[in-house]
Order: sequence, then structure tokens, then C-alpha cells
Amino acid sequence: MIATEAFLGVRAAREVSFRVIASPAGNYFGGELKPVSIWISREYARAGRGGTGAAKCGGNYAASLIAQQEADANGCKQVLFLDHFNDDAVEELGGMNVFFVMKDGSLVTPALSGTILEGVTRMSVIQVAKDMGREVSERKSTLDEWRDGVASGEITEVFACGTAAVITPIGVLKDATEFIGAEDATAGETTMAIREKLLGIQTGTVEDTHGWLTHLAKPNSVPWV
Repeated sequence: MIATEAFLGVRAAREVSFRVIASPAGNYFGGELKPVSIWISREYARAGRGGTGAAKCGGNYAASLIAQQEADANGCKQVLFLDHFNDDAVEELGGMNVFFVMKDGSLVTPALSGTILEGVTRMSVIQVAKDMGREVSERKSTLDEWRDGVASGEITEVFACGTAAVITPIGVLKDATEFIGAEDATAGETTMAIREKLLGIQTGTVEDTHGWLTHLAKPNSVPWV
């Protein structure tokens, strides 16, 4: 959505254009699907309290780019943001929400706080997991819990989710002083089961029991030039 009026100044737009791009898409990170490495941001925040962190707007992504450059320089695909004023609570990645798979089969994801995107894919993952009989908790999760949970086996899988990435397994979380996980990690069974079911709903191979899909055009109704 972009402003389309003739105006120079700072205020909410009064005329806008809403546009949707429909395009085939492959793996967001390129190549075959495999666990990615994530860089811990110690200096930067993606969004602040009272701001637009809960919304999918360009400013939130712009704020993540300097930390993403740091991640790229250290061989990581994405960056993890923490709430340094709340026991280093896990927020989200630069463009994706985070989920933990616990050893009892339940899922945990950071509770929405106003600084975490209320993602449609996040909501869908929660519902799909519940449909599969799994308990899902939305609560505060900290870096200490991530570290200790992986070490003890309490956390068996970690994955990220978003519109473009769908569901992507996380193998390693690191920075200059931390290294959590394993570089040779493989995608977990729970992660992949949820991914396959969600993709199945999106592509029509799995029944959509929640009314999520909307037909925009009938097959063969659009002439090709």
C-alpha cells in the first residue's frame, strides 16, 4: 500500500493504492530446504514499544537491515532480535516469527507484545499444530531458555515462519560469544510435518477446513498473451 496523492509533508496519507503481487516462489533462502544459521543481535532492536512492531509495514523491515548486514558478514541467513529490557526475551527474526518444539511434542512461541509481528503464518502454524493435536503456548521465552533447552534436550527443534519462508528450520543460533545448536542439524520431524500440512492447504492438496483460501480467478479464465 503506497500513498498516491500529490503532497509533500509528514502526515497519514489520504489517498492510497493497495496492490498485490501474485508470483510463483521457491525456497526463500535458495537451494534445498535445510536448517539455517541465525545471528544474535546484541545492539539493535527491530521495533520499540508503542511503535509499529505488530504491523507488517516497511519501516519495521528497514529497521532490521543494519543488523541483517552484521548477520550476513558472519555467514548467517537471518538475525534474532531480543528484548534487552526484559531478560533478553526472544522477539523474532528480521522477517519471521520463532517457534520451539518441546520434547513433549508441544510448541512454544513468544507471546505478542506489540513489538512482535502478528503474522498470518504465525497464526496459521498455531492452528495447524492444534489441528494435529499439539499444545501451543504463547508466552515469554528468553535466550537463556533457548540455550539451556537445547543443551538439556527440552527443546528438540526450532523453526521460523513467515509469508515468504513458510516454515524454515533453524540449526544454529550464534554470535561472537554464543553457539547454540549444531551446524550439521537436519530438519526436525515436527517442523516438517507442520510445514507439509500448511503447504498442502496453501496448494490445495490438503483440505482447508478453516476457510482460509479464496479463489481469485477460475482456471483458464485469464487469457495469456
